[in-house]
Amino acid sequence: MKVLAGIAVGLLLLIGVMGIRVWQFEPASVTLTPPLEGSDLDQDVLAERLSQAIQFPTISHMEGEQTDPKVWAAFHAFLEKSFPLTYSNLERENVSELSLLFRWKGSNPDLKPILLMSHQDVVPVDAATLDQWSYPPFSGTVAKGVIYGRGAVDIKSGVVGILEAVEYLLSQGHVPERDVYLAFGHDEEIGGEAGAMRIAEALKSRGLSFQWILDEGGSIVTDGIIPGVERPVALVGIAEKGYVSLRLTANAVGGHSSMPPKHTALGVIAQALVDLEQRPFPANMAYSKSLFEQIGPAMGGLEKWVFANMWLTEPLVERILSSANTTNASIRTTTAVTMAQGSSKDNILPTQASAVVNFRIMPGETPETVLEYVTQVIANPDITVTMLEGFGNEPSEVSLSDNDSFEWIKQAIYRVTQDDELIVAPYLVTAGTDAKHYTGLSDSIYRFAFNRFTPDTLQRMHGIDEQIKVSDYVDVVRFYRELLLGDSTERADREADSVADNRAE
Repeated sequence: MKVLAGIAVGLLLLIGVMGIRVWQFEPASVTLTPPLEGSDLDQDVLAERLSQAIQFPTISHMEGEQTDPKVWAAFHAFLEKSFPLTYSNLERENVSELSLLFRWKGSNPDLKPILLMSHQDVVPVDAATLDQWSYPPFSGTVAKGVIYGRGAVDIKSGVVGILEAVEYLLSQGHVPERDVYLAFGHDEEIGGEAGAMRIAEALKSRGLSFQWILDEGGSIVTDGIIPGVERPVALVGIAEKGYVSLRLTANAVGGHSSMPPKHTALGVIAQALVDLEQRPFPANMAYSKSLFEQIGPAMGGLEKWVFANMWLTEPLVERILSSANTTNASIRTTTAVTMAQGSSKDNILPTQASAVVNFRIMPGETPETVLEYVTQVIANPDITVTMLEGFGNEPSEVSLSDNDSFEWIKQAIYRVTQDDELIVAPYLVTAGTDAKHYTGLSDSIYRFAFNRFTPDTLQRMHGIDEQIKVSDYVDVVRFYRELLLGDSTERADREADSVADNRAE
């Protein structure tokens, strides 16, 4: 009885401790401040210019096929005509011919510059899906308050949105306190090696160091995209995963399919693929904890109890996150079998079979450690494992989310949304961006584009009917405008002036 009583007391104490942690696990309070620039923007004009930008099919092709140079020349001519103040007041240079780098000189050379990034290129449109688009993908059609077309969210809205913000501020006579750089690569969709990589090399050669760098990556997600969270969440990427594809190859004698061996070369490869899928990489919760510290308090019921007590429930959290594709990708290096090849005819045994497996690599891992892990898992000396084209990207460095630079971006988001229900949270970007090439230029490299995604619109990025609401695009421009005005020194001066004006009234 004493033992049972002791167990009962222990359980009560445990429940009490967990309950206290749940009670203390509340969302951070948000104090909303008005925009630094509250002037209205002409949404029809903004929508029309983005529409026109979409009409230039600046496509990146994986197989080396080049978009007609005349398309790029016409697109650049369109930008220069559309943003005359930007082109006449900012220093501009072309990198690798098609990428663009601008410098807006600030008034205080002692301050570190900032860098805004986006990319000009878009992915191709699958010809088989053309009849499924509501409007032709490069028409830039504006209908019922929505802008349709390839690049609407990935990410000509970033390129043109940044230029709209700069053009507006120039028209108001604004001079930034620190230098502002704008970098628009032309080949992000195929790795950015001719564009962003070359821009980054040029900036490094000049000895530059940036206060912060902002590229695409995260967005505002709503409607339960994050399971258990109904409030909108602005996901600001503080790092991105690496990338490597491995080719698995097995050789055999071949022959006629009427007399097969126990395992053909393709069967050997198939077994290796099953082994890899059944033995995923170990989970690494380090880069998701900061996200769930922010969004956990917005959860309800059991989920809130679980995430408030991760000191005890981490194995359960790992199992929960592993059960969904989106969250599983945030906690481990992922394994995706993408390509396979056997013989050339159905009744011929393959003399060689191969498969390609793509891995998105967590910080702390490298392409080499992935290769080592895969070799250990398949444990078959008859299979050769090599890096596809000898290429792999390491994960990026992890930027801080508790510094002034992150706060600068966070406050710009709140000033635009004016939504105290919105949660701004750091997270690990599972795809790749041009920002990976800028490592070493700043200790605060972030990935966020002011897009609002529902489950429906999220799947349209790179897909059918890519689109952005006109009202959301206006907020894209407002966001960049707020960022450019949001220097902490200038903000403090403006707020002091506002307080003085209120007192005078």
